[in-house]
Amino acid sequence: MTYDNLILLCFISFLILINAQQHDDEKDLPQDLYQSIRSSKSSFDAQFQRGQCPDHFFQIGNECLYFATDGKKYSWYQAQRVCIRQITRSLERQTSFVLGKTFIQPTKGVRQLILNTPEKTKILQALFREYDELNYAIQLPPDYNTLQRCHDDKEDYWPNYCVKPESPNATCFETSELGSNHICLRQINCNKRYSRLACEFTLPGNLELTASKFRHCPKARGLHQRLSVWAWVLVAVGAMLLLLLILGGILAFIRNSKTESTDIKQSIPERRSTGGQIIDDVSRPRNDSFIEPMLVRAAPSNVSDTDYLQLQSLKRVVPPTIPTTK
Repeated sequence: MTYDNLILLCFISFLILINAQQHDDEKDLPQDLYQSIRSSKSSFDAQFQRGQCPDHFFQIGNECLYFATDGKKYSWYQAQRVCIRQITRSLERQTSFVLGKTFIQPTKGVRQLILNTPEKTKILQALFREYDELNYAIQLPPDYNTLQRCHDDKEDYWPNYCVKPESPNATCFETSELGSNHICLRQINCNKRYSRLACEFTLPGNLELTASKFRHCPKARGLHQRLSVWAWVLVAVGAMLLLLLILGGILAFIRNSKTESTDIKQSIPERRSTGGQIIDDVSRPRNDSFIEPMLVRAAPSNVSDTDYLQLQSLKRVVPPTIPTTK
């Protein structure tokens, strides 16, 4: 066998393998993607419509959702592959999604349904309520377990877990019955549990939804968490300036107190000398001739007598003047 024949044989084997894989993919395609077998109900059709999406899809916001109604079920990982490969290939055959023989490529391609909006929960509950359809294999968004639920008895269409997952990093879930036409999320074995197919894609020209749109109530954050680094720097500088002002006021008060005490010590001798001069002036006899009242102690005749203090006039004797001869 020549080298050229060997290359030709390998090429033919590769083409056969590709055709066989495509044939297997065709067998795995859900049959209702081509022919809808879900009956029409006015209550469901009025709320969920095709919109701009291909046949058998429902438009929710800027996304198109597909839910298989019959046919083969898949393991969780198989459902991912079917959405990415087979559903994308089936869209290429739909004239409603092809313009000028050119396939309109969905944003980020087709993927397994991600339960990240309350509207998706509503349609899943409606499928259960109207058509008794459950057990759809789904993904959860990365922030599903980090967002804080409000717990205010208001309907937020945020499904709970049927049973708390064994691990917070669990990825494989399916919808299950909670009762009263509500659904819950049940963790499943990714390879052994077979579930219904649920796929979605973002309409061309729109950004892919990455964060959850469920109503949540953030926890009240402390002051140290709310303030930025620069805010903390400003607070520290302001505290230092305030401390310096307080210390400066204390030092100024101490300095003024020392100055006042020194002035008081220096004024005491001056007051003493001034007081002695006043005493001398008082003890010096006066030259005026005015009659001044004074108290003269009289000898009390009776202890109980309180009239021994008598006000008497003290007359100053003025010597007679001698007339002078001229």
